[in-house]
Amino acid sequence: MTEPTLDELTRRLERLERHGRHWKRAAVTVLLGAVALVVMGQTPPHRVPKSLEAEEFLLRDSRGQVRASLGTAQGSNSTVLQFHGETGKPRTRITVASDGTSSFEVMDTGDHVRLLLGVRDNGVPRIWLGNETGKIIWRAP
Repeated sequence: MTEPTLDELTRRLERLERHGRHWKRAAVTVLLGAVALVVMGQTPPHRVPKSLEAEEFLLRDSRGQVRASLGTAQGSNSTVLQFHGETGKPRTRITVASDGTSSFEVMDTGDHVRLLLGVRDNGVPRIWLGNETGKIIWRAP
């Protein structure tokens, strides 16, 4: 039997160390993968909230322009839903006032109410037609 030379022993030792590093890397990778799977399983599933609360809701288009809003009127307890035109000005408004009256208004580009349909707090309906200056030109009753 021949005795291994120093060079041959050095090569064998380097190869053994290389295999040891490969196994160590594989073990660390598997361990990190197992930890990641456990941690990912701990996050709660995505649930849609059953309610959302705010003082005002705004709907914006892709340019950032407000296209609709829902909230309360400033200085009163009225609830207002407004739909806005391309310029951002309100064009249609639905209002429920704190006294019980409600109305549906259609405005022109000059912010004048051109049509109002409503119900007073006592249940009496009302209809208004306005001109380009906002003056009521017809009403019932």
